[in-house]
Amino acid sequence: MLVFIILFFWKWSKAHVRFAVSSLSTFLGFTAWNLVQNATGADQALNIDWPIFPMSWSDVGSGVIAFVATVIALGWLTDRDETAWRVLVASGIAGLLATLVDLFFL
Repeated sequence: MLVFIILFFWKWSKAHVRFAVSSLSTFLGFTAWNLVQNATGADQALNIDWPIFPMSWSDVGSGVIAFVATVIALGWLTDRDETAWRVLVASGIAGLLATLVDLFFL
């Protein structure tokens, strides 16, 4: 939902409803990551915060998977002819927001 709202205000992402594609791919990647962790029991091992910085591998993994899912959705499926930096910026925003949601709300 946050990706949908943030990317909605970027003019480039409104053109071909890229904000919707980005938010859907972020949601699917984030959900798949957490379902795999819960199904395998890896959530117990990966959800331990670092002593110096209060972030776990689970939080980082959520952001990475959301980033990769958004890159695949935008870069390979919907916007093959678009410049790479725009796809990477949109995917980076999605990954960062997914990490923050996992860090503060899960």
